[in-house]
Amino acid sequence: MIEKKNRPGARAVVTLLVLVATLMAIALAAPVALARTAPLAIEGPVAAEFDLQPAAALAPVQTLAIDVQQLRAEDEERDAAGLPPRFALPENAWLTPENSGTWERLDDEYMIWRTRVTAPGAVSLNFGFTGYRLPKGARLSLYPADTQGLDDKRGLAIFTAADNEDHGELWTPVILADDVVIELVLPASERNNYRLELSSINKGYRYFGEMMADEGLFDKQGSCNVDVVCPEGDPWQYEIHSVGAYSTGGSIFCTGVMMNNTAEDGTPFFLTANHCGITNASAAASLVVYWNFESANCGDLAGGLLNDFQTGAVHLASSSTSDVTLVQLDDPVNPAHEVSFAGWNNASMDFPGVTAIHHPNGDEKAISFEYDATTTTTYLSNTVPGNGTHIRVTDWDVGTTEPGSSGSPLFDPDHRVVGQLHGGYAACGNDLSDWYGRLSVSWAVIGTYLDPLGTGQATIDTYSPWASGLQVVGSGLASEGNSGGPFTPASAVFTLTNNDPTDIDFAAATTVAWADVAPASGTIPGGGSVVVTVSLNAAADALVNGLYAGAVDFTNTTSGDGDTSRPLQLTVGLPEFVYGWNLDVDPVWDMNGQWAWGIPTGVAGDHGLPDPTSGATGSYVLGYNLTGPYADNLPATHLTTTAIDCSEISATSLRFQRWLNVEQPAYDHASVSVSNDGVNFQQIWTNGSEITDSAWMPQEFDISAVADGEATVYVRWTMGTTDSSWYYGGWNIDDIEIWGLPNPVSAANDLPASRLGVDSYPNPFNPMTRIRFNLAQAGHATIQVFDLQGRHVRTLVDGAQPAGPGEVVWDGTDGEGRKVSSGVYFARVASGGQAADHKMVLLK
Repeated sequence: MIEKKNRPGARAVVTLLVLVATLMAIALAAPVALARTAPLAIEGPVAAEFDLQPAAALAPVQTLAIDVQQLRAEDEERDAAGLPPRFALPENAWLTPENSGTWERLDDEYMIWRTRVTAPGAVSLNFGFTGYRLPKGARLSLYPADTQGLDDKRGLAIFTAADNEDHGELWTPVILADDVVIELVLPASERNNYRLELSSINKGYRYFGEMMADEGLFDKQGSCNVDVVCPEGDPWQYEIHSVGAYSTGGSIFCTGVMMNNTAEDGTPFFLTANHCGITNASAAASLVVYWNFESANCGDLAGGLLNDFQTGAVHLASSSTSDVTLVQLDDPVNPAHEVSFAGWNNASMDFPGVTAIHHPNGDEKAISFEYDATTTTTYLSNTVPGNGTHIRVTDWDVGTTEPGSSGSPLFDPDHRVVGQLHGGYAACGNDLSDWYGRLSVSWAVIGTYLDPLGTGQATIDTYSPWASGLQVVGSGLASEGNSGGPFTPASAVFTLTNNDPTDIDFAAATTVAWADVAPASGTIPGGGSVVVTVSLNAAADALVNGLYAGAVDFTNTTSGDGDTSRPLQLTVGLPEFVYGWNLDVDPVWDMNGQWAWGIPTGVAGDHGLPDPTSGATGSYVLGYNLTGPYADNLPATHLTTTAIDCSEISATSLRFQRWLNVEQPAYDHASVSVSNDGVNFQQIWTNGSEITDSAWMPQEFDISAVADGEATVYVRWTMGTTDSSWYYGGWNIDDIEIWGLPNPVSAANDLPASRLGVDSYPNPFNPMTRIRFNLAQAGHATIQVFDLQGRHVRTLVDGAQPAGPGEVVWDGTDGEGRKVSSGVYFARVASGGQAADHKMVLLK
């Protein structure tokens, strides 16, 4: 056995190794972050990166209990008073780092202060600091108490000295939790050089933003709304990016829009409604705008995130006349948020159709469409022009608006803002009206801001500094005239802009033979633009009476980024008088209740104005109770025409004279409907407000979607339902007329030699319709469905077909089997070099 001997220094080496290991263990356990000495570089909560007491150990500031039932009763009163909706209940507080919470040292350089605020039962919390100033190197963070890092769904808000403003306030976005940590990190040298005074704790009792779409949420927007991420929103992407949801005072939510100005310098001018309450400096300072609060998938109507936000604004101008407010946000937009600056049109006119982009019920961003012309009225009135301050949207053809949509922009067909939502009666399940304050009227108080160069220009287009690829500005071509021309307008101009820094090539082509495009191709330099014109050609002059539809396709042949289409529509033949009933004799139509033919007696109800004493022409009218008002608790009671043969006309419209008195639709109702089978009636109008006619009022309604080409068209006027209190004079009707384009080919045919018949039944339809067609000769044929923007939806037939009649069913789905949204679609039949289009309306 060999004895081991100790070597000199061996024990010293072991001791040194133990000492090093001990020092390393101490270093790892110390509350000093060796890897991170700058807390501002930490992305999430700073406290999570240091050895500090857990958030659960912090003494909580507990708020008062929430009485949701009482708050909802108050909300009903607020809604009846026309006030904007709210989502949170503010509670006054006075908390500072000097009178609450816990201070701890992070290291030799930084200190941290934290407090917890709890609100049992709340679905969210947000905070109003009416005193806020941080020194350089400081950071304020807010996050759920149970989080240990970033939480995209529930919220993390971080603020620094860059958020210091002259007004000295800071209002935060919502954190989706009922227990929130407020965390302040300061350089130790700045311990007494800051201001942080929490004066308002805002307890959410209804959802404004949410974590997931399947967690049993309440107060969600109506199912008829259309997500902006759906195909309907594709042509409106630049404008969609200009619209934001916002809160004020930590409690009230509305919608607003970022506006372009003639300097196009990105000044953050934000437009909304006066009644949303941002009418002074304090309210503007509390503004929190949320960008890109959208559904991830078409049809979700939920699941959006509130991560892209900015806080604070300066009040610039307000007017109750047109219900407008303009503010300037405290900070430039974050480029990462991809915010656009919407174009505008300050001219005073009516518009052939309009589009709304908004946050219904404060939920994920939606888009709505009205395909009929607007009118100029007083707020909540149907009388034209009234005081001229508002744009009336008769009813929404696709989507709707809701509380929370207030302040949202109304766009004309050229994608320019023409007003902001004041209010109305529209909702899922009705065809009631909305009213928007006119931008042309608001211009007196906001024009100096949006036209800082004093150019006097009436329009400007949307500015999207974040955009890439091809951008097309121009809504399409809608022209009309008699057979042989001329047609007005004869052309439409589109501006194609290259948002990329390098050149792109483009191509433009129409889908119809009666319109040309020039130039049909070319190169757009980086950052440059070209003008493309679509013009009617000689083939249009040879078309017979009818409705013709197509599209012009724009393609970025370099990368495909920005490919899009715009609709083309041509009406050949001006509408003519087809049928009329002046009511000098009784038409012997179906009448129930107290509908009657006779001479009105001028009697009024206990409210409203008197009935007339004669017709608009002659003595006789059709009316409801010609000797007095309608009754209490009246059921829906109808006057219905006999069958009207519209089989040989298109672009059919209904005209008549009206003298009507009826209470607002919350209580009493009057309406007009149309049918092509006498059983299924489509409502085309109902009172969107109280109506008190004092004279005969001419009315006109487009009934083409139901009546065109149909042999049995019925028109129905309805009185009722009514409630059990106030009663008015009700309906008086005279001089009823049907107008249309006589003797058209049964559909819109591309060339006069074409005889491709196409129609559909039922129309409007839900969930399916039968598309019926007639081919003059056997051969290859295609039957395709396109939307109103000319985009291909589905191919139903593509192959050999025999001559004569045929039929194919469309079930309202696209080529991938997905249900499409409500709206107008075209069935296009093409064979033998000819094509015919037929308009269909899908209603849900």
